Amino acid sequence: MSWLSSFLNPQRGYQEGQGQLDKYYQQGQGFQQPYLDALSDPQALQDKWSKGYNESEAAKQAQTMGQEHGLNAANSMGLMGSNTALNAIQSGASQIGQEYKQNYLDDLMKKYMAGAGMATNMAQGANQMGENSAQMKFGETNSPGNMFSKLLEGLVSFGTPFAQNYGMQKMGLSQPGSWNTTGGR
Repeated sequence: MSWLSSFLNPQRGYQEGQGQLDKYYQQGQGFQQPYLDALSDPQALQDKWSKGYNESEAAKQAQTMGQEHGLNAANSMGLMGSNTALNAIQSGASQIGQEYKQNYLDDLMKKYMAGAGMATNMAQGANQMGENSAQMKFGETNSPGNMFSKLLEGLVSFGTPFAQNYGMQKMGLSQPGSWNTTGGR
């Protein structure tokens, strides 16, 4: 792009800078989109994670120990075989299993949120890169026209006192060398 074209069409710098900004914005959105999509339906996410849960050996052992302790306690109280005791033992074992599953889901959520946080940081980094690239592209595109503008400005500011003095002389309003900077003649 020539200096004259850059001078006469400064909007090109904005357009090319916006192109850079858009490119990095899309990249940043790409980092976050999988997390945003999954969170748009939290029930489906929980169902997916729940289906992936397999009861661990630790959970099975905890349930077995709970049942054994419950049976031993019921036996020592002479309640072995009562429906109330058996229901309490079964409920305790079920609760242990639910606690392990909830811990599994909580752990997955912590990891998921850490990943979402990293994606957000990456998106912010991409947006910052986009802003920097947009500024650089703007400067690259508009610098020839800006330089031409500064040259014209310099020429005009340099020539203005001479042109004013010449014009004043032609109109008879000033005598050559009659400028007095001390306030009197």
